[in-house]
Amino acid sequence: MDNLYFGIDNTYFGLACCLFSGLFFGSMFGPLKKHETRDGFFVQWIQSACIFVVGMVVNMLRNQPRFELGAALGGLIFATSNIMTIPIVNNFGAGLGILIWGSVQITFGWATARFGLFGLREQIPNDVVMNYIGVALTLGSGLMFGLVKSESNTPRYSTEVREHKDVEYSPCNPPIKTVSSKEIEQAPPKTLKTKLFYLALAIITGLLLGQILTPVVYVQDNVEGASHEGLDYVFAHFCGIFASSTIFFIIYCIIKKSRPFVNAEIILPSVIYGTMWALAMVAWFISNKLLSQAISFPIVTRIPGVIAACWDVFYFKSIKGKRNLTLLAVAICVALVGVVLVGLSK
Repeated sequence: MDNLYFGIDNTYFGLACCLFSGLFFGSMFGPLKKHETRDGFFVQWIQSACIFVVGMVVNMLRNQPRFELGAALGGLIFATSNIMTIPIVNNFGAGLGILIWGSVQITFGWATARFGLFGLREQIPNDVVMNYIGVALTLGSGLMFGLVKSESNTPRYSTEVREHKDVEYSPCNPPIKTVSSKEIEQAPPKTLKTKLFYLALAIITGLLLGQILTPVVYVQDNVEGASHEGLDYVFAHFCGIFASSTIFFIIYCIIKKSRPFVNAEIILPSVIYGTMWALAMVAWFISNKLLSQAISFPIVTRIPGVIAACWDVFYFKSIKGKRNLTLLAVAICVALVGVVLVGLSK
């Protein structure tokens, strides 16, 4: 019975959780895509509130296990990386953005678990050679994805203020900035300097995301009496996310002199975005326990990019051209072969 989870073989259930996580992580930016998010601070704070609510539900279902403060450190790491993801997605597109930072995330997260970095125990797959080949292919696909060109869907809005003559203006009723369809233009072509800046942000994001589960695994490996059930750390991890995101949002409001960018239309999409992330993360906690981080990490961090790229091609139409589509198709095939090999190495 130890090899069964809800009556299903551990390996199969763990792989199913990986696929679920990948699907939700890869689709979560969809609700935000056609809305003005700007710097994304308001979005990430709404997201963190939804994550906290999901964490409370999981905590109650798990009968309120011991709160491990160390696990909350992973939430801080995620929140720090999260403030960079929306600007990256706005400039690279969800598909390419996730695929670029995902490649760095795969390398760092997989190596941490496989070789026991930062005080973790080594996690050796049953078939080491197959695991290495699978990880190499997923990384190779990331380099191929980086060559795919994506068109920015982020509109540029005119800041011209149109005053309506039939409205009396006062300090409490100032002129409203309105935008006509003629004032919405496609964003100008990105310069090399801009591309390199956001590429650097994506690399930093990947380095941070590669360690979001390390504090949890460290607690499991080194703290006496710590639970080995991944779900018991969800609430602590999510509390770290909400607390850190709130602090970042307060700092942002101070910097903006109490005039943060808040778009009312983005609230519900942000709720959907945050809930999808939280559910995907819960599934990742489960797969991490059943498969080990050396197996789950490359799978969960590569599939989202493939899913997001499909959204960019078939729905948002931000990836076009025969060369781009051919390169993308080859990269996806290489990535999927790598994911399958990593899964089989279990």
